[in-house]
Amino acid sequence: MNNFEKGYKFTDVNNIQIHYALEGNPKNPTLVLINMASHNLTSWEVVLEDFLLDFQVLRFDGRGTGLSGHGEDETFNFSQYADDLYELLNELSITKAFVLGIAYGARTAAKFALKYPEKLTSLALCDVALSLPVDQTEQANLGNQAREMLKESGETPVVYQKYWRFYKNKESALKFHTAHIKQKDITKDMIKVSVPSLVTCGRQDMNLDEAKKISRYIPNSTFEIMEMTGHASIFFRPKLFSQIVRNFYQLNFGETHE
Repeated sequence: MNNFEKGYKFTDVNNIQIHYALEGNPKNPTLVLINMASHNLTSWEVVLEDFLLDFQVLRFDGRGTGLSGHGEDETFNFSQYADDLYELLNELSITKAFVLGIAYGARTAAKFALKYPEKLTSLALCDVALSLPVDQTEQANLGNQAREMLKESGETPVVYQKYWRFYKNKESALKFHTAHIKQKDITKDMIKVSVPSLVTCGRQDMNLDEAKKISRYIPNSTFEIMEMTGHASIFFRPKLFSQIVRNFYQLNFGETHE
């Protein structure tokens, strides 16, 4: 039985149980990690050790994913996902955090930044697009190209399939994946984000142009391109990913760990 099957902890948030893990030194700044749509909280294990050097790290399964509860059908939207995170932070007595979302999770992070700016120290949007999703076949083809480039360079991409599509059930998977239909493009709204923000994207990610545009709207933003990297960048070059995030935070806030 792996750690995910054993579970970590549960708490009640907005009438559902949220499955979460809070790890690291509580004297360090809190880093919140928001999963990709098709993954559970264990997907962050590829970068967790590095992040724990500087942060207290909060990972969690969003509603309908992993071991968290489902909730009513109408609650599958990014505004609700942001509300869930807000209440989870309150439940854990976390007043402010560095919030990082990747891919679909970056949509939640962006919505959270707009709804609850008082909870943010900083923001990271990785592999992000806030408009409609791109063609998944072409996205996969670009990812395969990046993996071949990595292999030729001597790097080994992470095998990510063990984190893939872990939902409570097929119905919740469908509800989760169609949440973007209910949300308008909030790219231009990102001009309201005032905290230091990091936007990253792989060179071989179809979201690259969208990510660049989002970064331009955020007044205090840093943009980083990850070479030889497709969508779901933590599974291509996890060490580079964690290095970029840690360097960004240290540049803006100084040394973090105790």
